[in-house]
Amino acid sequence: MKHYVASMLAVALAAAQPAFAATLRPATVVVSDTVRLSDLFIGLEPGQDRVLGVAPAPGKTIQVGGRQLIAIADQYGVDWTDQSSAALARITRAGRVLDKVFFADLVRRSVSGAADNDSIVVELDDFVPMTVAADDAAPVVLSDVNWDQKSGRFTATVYRAHPLGEGELDTFLLRGSIRAAQSILVFTHMMPAGATLSTADVRVNDSYTGHVTNQMFSNAAAIAGMTLLHSVVVDQVVLDRDLQKTVVMHKGDPILLSFRSPGLHLAVTGRALEDGYDGQYVRALNLASKMIVTGRVVNGSELDVDATSGPVPSDSATLRRLTSSSNAALGSQRRSAGW
Repeated sequence: MKHYVASMLAVALAAAQPAFAATLRPATVVVSDTVRLSDLFIGLEPGQDRVLGVAPAPGKTIQVGGRQLIAIADQYGVDWTDQSSAALARITRAGRVLDKVFFADLVRRSVSGAADNDSIVVELDDFVPMTVAADDAAPVVLSDVNWDQKSGRFTATVYRAHPLGEGELDTFLLRGSIRAAQSILVFTHMMPAGATLSTADVRVNDSYTGHVTNQMFSNAAAIAGMTLLHSVVVDQVVLDRDLQKTVVMHKGDPILLSFRSPGLHLAVTGRALEDGYDGQYVRALNLASKMIVTGRVVNGSELDVDATSGPVPSDSATLRRLTSSSNAALGSQRRSAGW
């Protein structure tokens, strides 16, 4: 009998409950630009859901207090079982942040006309990220791009594709710099003054965006065999002002003087009167004729005499003049190199 009464009571209580009892959603994230009744309550009756109003701005949150929730439930006939004036619901609009990478790519494409053009490097000044709707595929428009290619500076105007009606949040000025990346040589490790360079001492930096001058190098073979005038550090740009061609022929050394003309090749002994690097034209003394000749340095011990230059008698005054000028030039090079 007791079990029968309990069962009947349960049935009666169940019958007394409404078929649809709604409960509050304490926190909701919406994607669209509107807030619906179902964003506040779970368990609505079929066909009861409807639009309540405009959603907050992307990334923003609004709060709906208990008294307003009760009023909304009463207005739309929602049987809210746990209603309370102390209740609180938070509704957040989903958004995505447009950061520096996004806007730099936007500027790059507007300048180069190619979305995958990595030869343009864009840097932005005083940038503040922008939050837009998560489902907005084209959230902004970039216009009035003004790029001074000499200084690298640029300005552009950004417009929000779907304005919020909040002035500076809908449009702002973008400033920064645009550099075309170029290939230049940099050092791979620290080296002291006086070191002789090889191709292993440098590497190519393909993304250099600094100011490029004719004093830079992009071909490692061009610096092979040259001597450092100053110490350098890793990743330092290779500049010709830091290099000098390596002296291979030294003043006073015995050398071979080669005379070449069509069908004729003569060689005599001589003495270098100047220091010289590969390919440089220097003067030397022909020990047999005592004449001073000019030729191109072939290596450290051979000079290819220039047949178009006339020999000069080796009087004592001329020899003193050549010796003093060579000493002055060598001293200057050594001081520059820190020797």
